[in-house]
Amino acid sequence: MNEIPKPKAPEEPSIAFYERQGSEYVANQREFYSGNKDTGREFFRNALAQNIDQLTIADVGCGAGDDAITYKQMGAARVFGIEPSRVMLAEAEKTVEKSGLAVELMQGKWDHIPLPDASVDAITARYSFHVAPDLDCSYLEAARVLKKGGIFLIGVPHPNHDAKVVAEQNLKPGEKMKVPLFHGKFTVDIPPHTMGEYLSATCQQYFEVEEQVGYSMHEDETEKEPTGLLLKLRRK
Repeated sequence: MNEIPKPKAPEEPSIAFYERQGSEYVANQREFYSGNKDTGREFFRNALAQNIDQLTIADVGCGAGDDAITYKQMGAARVFGIEPSRVMLAEAEKTVEKSGLAVELMQGKWDHIPLPDASVDAITARYSFHVAPDLDCSYLEAARVLKKGGIFLIGVPHPNHDAKVVAEQNLKPGEKMKVPLFHGKFTVDIPPHTMGEYLSATCQQYFEVEEQVGYSMHEDETEKEPTGLLLKLRRK
């Protein structure tokens, strides 16, 4: 078996926003999605539904733990919630305690997922992967943790939409986008990415692309161009 190169740990991504406003963010996020269709969540749930009782799932960038809880409610054999922010991890602990379900929480990040080699059947990354400081490094770490044949589900802003925002905000290379969330209640700094970065040579070395879906992230969007991108990758 070819050994996966050990990722060179990049600088820790900025989590200052979540450390400052994590609890308020979670409340607004839940309120927003309670009244809006979430195509990304549906995509993830459908991809995991078959044989879920046999799956060990790692939700990386789990936030307040809502998705991790959902996977356990669906019958997953084992679920890990992994989150870099201490504040968000504390929110996840509240969510898990309230649910009474067995979800295992731990602090970790994309360049260091605190799980053994080939230990999970699925990794989920719903709007966490795009803020990783080095996507290729993250692909290497995901490939290490996943079993052969395991799936990697990714939900990110669509690169075409990123390019549009970069042009509108007249950003220079390396500058982050200012992105409003939940009808403008928050503004976060997000790095733009291209499709080539998401489907890089490193990605294709370790993963097969099984599904690639562009969609409108919110029901009320009328733009013709998709604003979200969903990927289902299969570990080679």
